[in-house]
Amino acid sequence: MKKWICLIAALIILIGALAGCTGTPAEENPSTNAANGQKSEQPTGSSTPEAGISEKGAWPRTITDATGNKVELKERPERIAVLHPLYLDYFFALEKPPIASGNAANAMKEFATLQPYRGKAEIADLGSGRDLNMEAIIASKPDVIVTFKGHVDAQYEELSKIAPVIQIDYSDKWENATMICAQIIGKEELAERLIKETKGMIEKTKAQMGDLKNKSFALLRVDSKSNFTAQGTANTTYYNDTTGFGLMKPNGYPKDGAVLSLEALAEMNPDYIIIQHALDIAKSAVKEKEALAVWQSLNAVKNNHVLFFDNSLNTGSVLAIRLAADNFMKLPK
Repeated sequence: MKKWICLIAALIILIGALAGCTGTPAEENPSTNAANGQKSEQPTGSSTPEAGISEKGAWPRTITDATGNKVELKERPERIAVLHPLYLDYFFALEKPPIASGNAANAMKEFATLQPYRGKAEIADLGSGRDLNMEAIIASKPDVIVTFKGHVDAQYEELSKIAPVIQIDYSDKWENATMICAQIIGKEELAERLIKETKGMIEKTKAQMGDLKNKSFALLRVDSKSNFTAQGTANTTYYNDTTGFGLMKPNGYPKDGAVLSLEALAEMNPDYIIIQHALDIAKSAVKEKEALAVWQSLNAVKNNHVLFFDNSLNTGSVLAIRLAADNFMKLPK
């Protein structure tokens, strides 16, 4: 009998020892996405999640936005309101359309970047981004409000009573803005894939442009008086040879945005002119100048290399970059 008692006691001790070696509970594991088991990567932008709370599937989480505000999201937001239509691009790309947006109706109708998504989501229009419709924002019942830094300084406290407000640096890189939006809704893995695919599209476009690498491009917009303005090399990825399309700028093309006289444009004499603006306004501005000798003297005009890109590409969003890549692949040579 004593032998049996000793044997049973030993067996109990052995089972207890094995149970103690089965590992730590799931909640004590390193930060991972429950779906894929991969550690999240922190972006290098100005809006970042708090250290130690960057796991893709973890809620609540705290995000430090571009203003330095620490914004806590207690659970995954389902109803996102964006106060500027720029951020429609990011959330559509991340497969989580906002339920409300500033200038939603016009953006969904006119933005070339958003045409593939027309009719695929109901988005309440919050009115002009310059004149926030607080009643419409309240009625949309958002879980989170997203806009750019400096947009809502006067209304921040009021908006914060409706939902957490996250502000993104408008001048941040598209990769960082994509990742910040992804962190708001817990879609970092999709963001990483989008970023990788988009960078691949940029590289593919550069590789297939061929002789166009030796041609000069002037990227222009149009001001309220139908004058052309240079976008500036610092304000677009188009001229960046490392992270962008590596377009060659014409001699005299400025780093920062600036109004250009036709004479200044003639001195640059670019091989291609890209007017990236509302198409009707851009074409009207060109029509005003068609009869002028200085306009007719431009190489781009002589060779029918005056191109019109949609205004939505000026956002520089992930969808804008992808559409720009497509446009460059179709350039006449």
